[in-house]
Amino acid sequence: MKKILLSLLALTLSLGSARADEGMWLLAMMEQQHLADSLKKAGLEISPDSLYSETMPSLKDVVGIFGNGCTGEIVSRDGLIFTNNHCGFDFVHSMSTMEHNYLQDGFYAKSRAEELHTPGLDFVFVRAIKDVTQIVNDSLSSLNEYDRQSQQALAPLAKKLLAQSEFAAKKGMRARLVPFYDGNRFYIFYEQVYTDVRLVVNIPQNFAQFGENQDNWMWPRHNPDVAVFRVYADANGEPADYNTENVPLRCEKYLPISMSGIKQGDFAMVMGFPGTTTRYLTAGQIEGRVRDLNAPINTMGNVVLDHLKQLMDNDPELNLSLASDYFMMGNTVKNFGGMNEAVRKIKLVERTRLKELDFKKWAQAQGKPEYAGAITVLDELVKLQADTLHDLYLASFGMRQLEMKTDLPMVTDYVENFKKYKKEKKADEMRATILSNTTFLTPAQRERNRALMKKVFRTYLAEKKLDLSLCGITSPAESDLFVEAMFVSSIFADSTRLDAFLKKPDAEKFALDPFVYFRGSMQNYIMELTKNLGEYSEVETLLRKTYTGAQCERLGWSKAPDANFTLRMTYGKVCDLNPRDAVHYDYETVIDGMFEKENPADPDYVVNEKVRALYLAQDFGRYARPDGKLPACFITDNDITGGNSGSPVMNARGELIGVAFDGNIESLSSDLEFNPELQRCICVDIRYVLWCIDKLSGSTYLFDELDLR
Repeated sequence: MKKILLSLLALTLSLGSARADEGMWLLAMMEQQHLADSLKKAGLEISPDSLYSETMPSLKDVVGIFGNGCTGEIVSRDGLIFTNNHCGFDFVHSMSTMEHNYLQDGFYAKSRAEELHTPGLDFVFVRAIKDVTQIVNDSLSSLNEYDRQSQQALAPLAKKLLAQSEFAAKKGMRARLVPFYDGNRFYIFYEQVYTDVRLVVNIPQNFAQFGENQDNWMWPRHNPDVAVFRVYADANGEPADYNTENVPLRCEKYLPISMSGIKQGDFAMVMGFPGTTTRYLTAGQIEGRVRDLNAPINTMGNVVLDHLKQLMDNDPELNLSLASDYFMMGNTVKNFGGMNEAVRKIKLVERTRLKELDFKKWAQAQGKPEYAGAITVLDELVKLQADTLHDLYLASFGMRQLEMKTDLPMVTDYVENFKKYKKEKKADEMRATILSNTTFLTPAQRERNRALMKKVFRTYLAEKKLDLSLCGITSPAESDLFVEAMFVSSIFADSTRLDAFLKKPDAEKFALDPFVYFRGSMQNYIMELTKNLGEYSEVETLLRKTYTGAQCERLGWSKAPDANFTLRMTYGKVCDLNPRDAVHYDYETVIDGMFEKENPADPDYVVNEKVRALYLAQDFGRYARPDGKLPACFITDNDITGGNSGSPVMNARGELIGVAFDGNIESLSSDLEFNPELQRCICVDIRYVLWCIDKLSGSTYLFDELDLR
């Protein structure tokens, strides 16, 4: 294998690239990338220093990481947060019961005393961003490129730099050291984590997520995907774990809110934490992404989603139980499928190959054979890994749907050393621990999961590409029998059976147990598939650094770095969309469209009854447009991706005009290449948000602290 990789590295065929017009800008590089001039030309009316500064309050101080995967913004002096309903979804779901169903019925605090502690939720502020490229290069020079960019190497260095920084003594501080431009640059982010975050307003699910997965990634939209939380701190304004003595965080900087509305062509700016883009890939790597990662997850995911949807539509209690899993999976699966379709429609692979030809001429002119050879080797690596990665993603995504779970190494140790543990009088205690760490399914859960796993195994058999088979199963009939054995015959199928076995463990019976066999077979299967991937990764990481660095060198480092869940700013404008021939979408919607979509026969399109009453009464108050219509959502051409959910959408004066919550399906290839003609950021109009808080929730005490303009 290593000989193959070394020979590939020796290849020096040509490659190419061309500049794209994307822009998830790292504000710490503003001066280097001449961003201030571009912003002024685009229409920004406030000083660029008000976007990012480490010496005075700026917009970086109002935009934070919400819940470790989204963005939120501070909208009042007392730490009030606006974000998306779907960003708080999992946290609110975990707080909900059938008696207090905050997820599906909504939650509306009427005073600060009613704001609910939200376990596990935190909010993170960025305090400073520093270029530490030279420090990383000097400190980690002995490592290969793959190890040098790993968190195993970067995390200890980040901890050391934090201890040496001005933030060392501050509470709640952490440091993230992150590679940029595929390891050509490194920046450290000093961040402060607040762990007492409380729920203030949560819109009912059938309104906040009207259209559910059918409308996900689609325009036009009419759902107010918004939620309101608040950051609490100790009496000194420092981070503190939840305590009834904590007080709302006093914020020197917060976002004012514009009531003026929007119109076509208005300047729009988004700040947030976009998750991942990969816009420096070769054509072969793009092919590999859609074929070997997106396709198997989309195929297996749709099987699982269809199964869950049928169950949830017929059982309200089950609907609540599975809501979070279904929502998150649906978002991922539709994203991957939409990306593949978009890549095909815009012929991204073919166009990237043409760009590579242009790069060839530049690389040859520079006399840089290592630039010219990188693309060939990268594409060859994609081919070598293709079927392995496809089957790895297919099997991993499918088999993790098995709900039976236990600490198998602990059970194995218990069985093998039972006599010793019994003699030491530890057996009873260990048996109790094993039982408490095992997921036992109710008869109804067992039946649901058994039916699903039969579908998963059959899909795996139909779609896998390699001869290597999981559990030695080669036919649908065999897979059905094996699943039946796991759910019927396994000692882990119910607590009574496992308890009886643990009192008289039998090593031979344990080894032959179908669940034990499945877990062992799955582990061996993954190890077999991944045994060579480490060597691939070492070579690929070095080549990606070379190729990305070459593209940046050609462009004078004027192109934005790939998204990596760090604070970014993107600017654009409010605009409509013409996705294909004879199809035009306006840039804004009104609530009327929700009632046009209404379908009582489809659970995804059932209108919330309180919303209906307000609509029929035309009770829109000061939030209506001049024509009397209640604005719902709008679109801009801002460059966003996953992680931007909940991001503030601001006008040229830095005032909040909306909250970003989705992208459009036509542009899902934008993680690979930004397409300004197709990419749209879907936003909740801030007037819709305020109407929900005022008229729907009645949480009117919040208006005392909002700066409405």
